[in-house]
Amino acid sequence: MGAIRKLISKLFPSRRDISPAEIEALRIDFRERYHNFRMLLSANQRSLETMAAIEKALQGTETFGMVFVRSACTGVLVSVYRMIQALKGLAPGKYDELEARFVAIRTAIDRSFERPRRRGRSPLILPLDQVTQASADLVGGKTAGLGELRNRLKVRVPRGFAITAAAYEMLVAHNDLQAEINRRIQGVDRSRMDHLHRLSSELQQLVIQSEMPPELETAIRRAYAEMDESGRRETRVALRSSAVGEDSGGASFAGLYRSELNVNAEHLLETYREVVASKYSLQAITYRLSRGYRDEDVPMGVCCLAMVPAEAGGVAYSRNPVSAEDEDIQIHAVLGLPRTVVDGSGGSDRFIVSRGAKRRIVRQEIHAKPTRFVCRPQEGVCRMEQTREASAAAAIDSRQALTLADIVERIEAHYGRPQDVEWAVGEDGELIVLQCRPLELAHENTRAAPLPPGIDSDWILAAGGVTASPGVAAGPVYHVRREFDILAFPAGAVLVVDQALPR
Repeated sequence: MGAIRKLISKLFPSRRDISPAEIEALRIDFRERYHNFRMLLSANQRSLETMAAIEKALQGTETFGMVFVRSACTGVLVSVYRMIQALKGLAPGKYDELEARFVAIRTAIDRSFERPRRRGRSPLILPLDQVTQASADLVGGKTAGLGELRNRLKVRVPRGFAITAAAYEMLVAHNDLQAEINRRIQGVDRSRMDHLHRLSSELQQLVIQSEMPPELETAIRRAYAEMDESGRRETRVALRSSAVGEDSGGASFAGLYRSELNVNAEHLLETYREVVASKYSLQAITYRLSRGYRDEDVPMGVCCLAMVPAEAGGVAYSRNPVSAEDEDIQIHAVLGLPRTVVDGSGGSDRFIVSRGAKRRIVRQEIHAKPTRFVCRPQEGVCRMEQTREASAAAAIDSRQALTLADIVERIEAHYGRPQDVEWAVGEDGELIVLQCRPLELAHENTRAAPLPPGIDSDWILAAGGVTASPGVAAGPVYHVRREFDILAFPAGAVLVVDQALPR
């Protein structure tokens, strides 16, 4: 306090009666300005680093695409916006005009990235029998894939309808959400996982609490009534996310959005908003920001399908996703709904099937499956304990495995690239495809890499498991046991989880 008095007396020699309250106010003001000064330097450094990356790309020594362009522009805009806020904090009232200029520049940049507007009035609802791959910009990749399988390949899929991207845009416009969403995303510190977590929660609540446009509500209820064969509003449905552009351009949003199973008519609209809100899950937000997607570029379609009371289910890969050299079809199966296979939270049976006319089961691994997920009588899903005998039984038989392999190979041939297929076995024992999407393969040589120099094989403490990122790396092990543990993930660590959960 004495030092501050001496400083003030030198700066303002005519003033000798500085009160303790005034000194404390000056201390607080100095601390806030110092904080803003540090923010200014940090944001400036980040913007310079991003612009240096742009300059390097422009040299033409490396290839880059729109993902890089979007990500770089977003990074610079965020850094510049933080610089403006810091300047306003350093000198209140002197830099207010910068924000208006920033908005004008950002608008001009955004305009250059705008998606082509759909001409005319797009439908809010499309029956699945009217959907093909050509409908992807309207219904999203997941629903378009199902429609393609049903209407072009004649593969069995559940009956249902699409709630389109136009419906999502109507919901957003009716509640004037986009400007608020953009404002919050623009101002978040992407380096702070706790800030991103808070942003995710806030944006999801904005959508969940939004009002349904009357026209959209009427359209959804009418489509459900037409699908309800009983006529008594008893048909239970699965609502699956189907974002536009989620499986294109080398990007895959697999496991990042939400699907709800066994939903009844009473909770249809509420659940629709919850699935749409999953567009702002923490993992989806970070994925889009890291790849430079604008929020408007990913409108959320939703696929409404009649619920399949599955006897068994799982996923099938037309090729080994972690080994580009392995062309055998990989099938993972569990009893009941395929929930644990899809989210990676439980073990499953594994069937390896060779390709071509002489298709055969090369290898099968049958594991204990002590629980199974089934539809509850009214709504929702519950987990049931299995007897020891049922737990040890194979989820599917050899005929079903070979039939599924044939379907998967047909789907791959149709699309001309590897596929990830989710499937179920209905009560009649027949296979039903629930979704398909492009499968991103690990193109690196996935054979065992040589140990780094100076590392003896006797030092290996553990081996096996599922590799998420092939290669050789070193660092402190960070074991994530609960979802929130990831918030404290240290830089340079090696992530270890019990199950390969997409989130």
